[in-house]
Amino acid sequence: MKFGNLLKKELGELITPQAVASMVMVLVLYAFLGNVMGGAMEEGFDTSTITLCNLDSSEFTQSLLDEVEADGTTTINYVDIQSEDYAAEFARLGIKSCIIIPEGYGDSVLVDKAPAEILYVNELAAGNFLSSMSSVSASDLISVIQESTTNEIFLETYGMTQEEIDRVKDPAEMVEYTVANGKTAKISSSMLQALMMVQSMIAPFAIFFLLLMAAQMIMTAISTEKIDKTLETLLSTPVSRMSVLLAKMTAAVISALMNAVFMIVGLGIYMLGMMGSAADAFTSVATGSTAVGEVAGESLSATQAMAELGLNLSVGSYLLFGLQLFITIAIGLAIALILGAMASDVKSVQTLTMPIMLAVMVPFFMTMFIDMNEASMLIKAVMFVIPFTHSYTALTNLMNGDMLMFWGGFAYQIVFLVVCMFLAVRMFTTDKIFTMSVASDAGKKKGGLFGKKQAPSNDEQ
Repeated sequence: MKFGNLLKKELGELITPQAVASMVMVLVLYAFLGNVMGGAMEEGFDTSTITLCNLDSSEFTQSLLDEVEADGTTTINYVDIQSEDYAAEFARLGIKSCIIIPEGYGDSVLVDKAPAEILYVNELAAGNFLSSMSSVSASDLISVIQESTTNEIFLETYGMTQEEIDRVKDPAEMVEYTVANGKTAKISSSMLQALMMVQSMIAPFAIFFLLLMAAQMIMTAISTEKIDKTLETLLSTPVSRMSVLLAKMTAAVISALMNAVFMIVGLGIYMLGMMGSAADAFTSVATGSTAVGEVAGESLSATQAMAELGLNLSVGSYLLFGLQLFITIAIGLAIALILGAMASDVKSVQTLTMPIMLAVMVPFFMTMFIDMNEASMLIKAVMFVIPFTHSYTALTNLMNGDMLMFWGGFAYQIVFLVVCMFLAVRMFTTDKIFTMSVASDAGKKKGGLFGKKQAPSNDEQ
């Protein structure tokens, strides 16, 4: 039996019609959820129509509202609130929120020169995120009214021009510089951080899904063959056990890549659908097409600034990251193979999956929220012992030029892989793969810790 036939056999067991159907279902589910969430968020963030009750009949207030409507971005739905029993008024008018400009608003601003009030009444809805979006849209309109009120005060009371008003309101212009890799660029650091976050988060998500899927599949495949006794038949054939091992690992990688592609594409569709029109602006920042700074009168894009600061990755850097990604997957597969061979029943597979899941998930979330370079020595010591931590931080280290951290993590992963592969090969080339096992509670009751039948007690005899 050649390696090609072994690989074909393993792929046939892993990539079944049911497995492909589940991949497609994941993609469809993400697309459906993205459209539903996107529609809900678009409705929640919609500021095109605002419900407002104007109880002030002054020309000043009417001019403010005319100015808002003249902008063309907001339509005001006028209602008549007749009492302070807002619950009854909302039920009568069939509304859930309303901005109220009280009587005397204009006189308070221009005559009394006292602080004026704008009321916002909102019905408490379900305690979810989208139910609170109406307050966001209302606060936008209130900000516009407040801005217009401030301008009118300056114009009517002090007779200032619009240029003078703008100068008083913004007396100093903030100019941002960013320092990185010993270089300086005239650009907002928040813009660069947004772009770097997009670039540095895609890879960890891919690694996360690849490791979990590949480990789950190879553990299930090995344990199933061992439990069904088909592994003994396969290893007794005139074929190199090393070929069997490589075929299983290669098939798991191919199947994991397929799952990861469907998962990441589905996640991308979900995010685009959920973000709606905001995704366009986010993408423009991520691709550097939006001008975010000025240098010598010329616009400086985020990608140009990253190049100037030396934050762009070269072809060699991508190759190094690809090599480390391969090493990372190989480590995950080697660990999963060893753990899968220890399973003696289906329940024990679930138990043995937990250690590798924790080893993948803990550093994933830790590196998402904590800068490992700024972490305490204790956290570093614990996290860096886990080989997958170095994979999550690799792209950031390459981007920041921290080659010592990258090569240190890479060397540690190589050593870890050699040890894992040595154990896996030794297990496959000896009869330990048939004798070593960890049984579930049911297995222990039936046959002890290692699946061997316990001798009956004197009472049982």
